[in-house]
Amino acid sequence: MITLLLAVLLLAAPHKPSDKPAPAKPAPPPAARPAEPPPEPKPEEQPEEWAAEYVEYRCMPELGHITISDGMVRGRKPVEYLRSHGKELAARGIFPCTDKQKRRTYRRSDEVGGHTFETLVVILPPKDKDEDWVRRVTVLVDGRKKLDCSIGDSPEGDVFVYGVTLFPEDGTIQVSAVDADGEEVYPPEELERIDNPGVITDDTLQPDSGDDDDMPKPLERA
Repeated sequence: MITLLLAVLLLAAPHKPSDKPAPAKPAPPPAARPAEPPPEPKPEEQPEEWAAEYVEYRCMPELGHITISDGMVRGRKPVEYLRSHGKELAARGIFPCTDKQKRRTYRRSDEVGGHTFETLVVILPPKDKDEDWVRRVTVLVDGRKKLDCSIGDSPEGDVFVYGVTLFPEDGTIQVSAVDADGEEVYPPEELERIDNPGVITDDTLQPDSGDDDDMPKPLERA
């Protein structure tokens, strides 16, 4: 009887809260952060347009001429190819204007029409973004300097030379160029002879003064 009474009293007594803390609820997962955009390329790595220039040297003895000309490529793939295949292209006579860290010098020597032609092409990178590439070509004929001019824009910007063609078989040199006004300019006729001791330079390129003399004169009224 006493045992039953104690059991009833224990069941009726209030329960004390447990001293153990309730387990903490798991923290909610952090909100997903939006993906950060990739860093923008540095200004020097972001070209204004996909275009690049080069100088091309071609010797074709079977056709009797040597040409040194200004060239350009446009589009991402051609420009990237020009930049990444400089040595391979140079071996083929294509000299890229892509190395902005230092000047590049290319030499070629060929015998055509009984003459030895030594050609030196120098490419200088622009000093700042507002300047153009400087490209010069020097040609020695049998050890004597015969041509020393720009390919492309001259440093002063007063002449643009598209190309130079040497014709050893008939002993002449042709320079294709225009001045700042877009008018065609030429070296003096005597300097176009390979055996002439004079040197063709940017300063010798002038409009053809003979054009006016060759124009027919208007008829005079009686």
